[in-house]
Amino acid sequence: MGDEDVTKKSGIYEYLLTGEEKKLSIREFDRRDALATYEKQGHKCAICGEEFEFEQMHADHIMPWSKGGKTTPDNCQMLCRDCNLKKGAQ
Repeated sequence: MGDEDVTKKSGIYEYLLTGEEKKLSIREFDRRDALATYEKQGHKCAICGEEFEFEQMHADHIMPWSKGGKTTPDNCQMLCRDCNLKKGAQ
């Protein structure tokens, strides 16, 4: 209940019974995972390849959250604002 990443507190009980993380509605990557991905990508957008400052980029799900993608480091990519907004939930 104290985890601020869990945006749907009512889903905690169902998660405990089923193990389905989607019930918790954890959608945002934490800063540590986003920064690690940013460094791994060499400060470049995964789509356009341009280099950006960390604050100018968005941590994005490779497999969209809306399609069952998990909020885990291996499903994180850093995109510039423009590429992220163009991408949507493709």
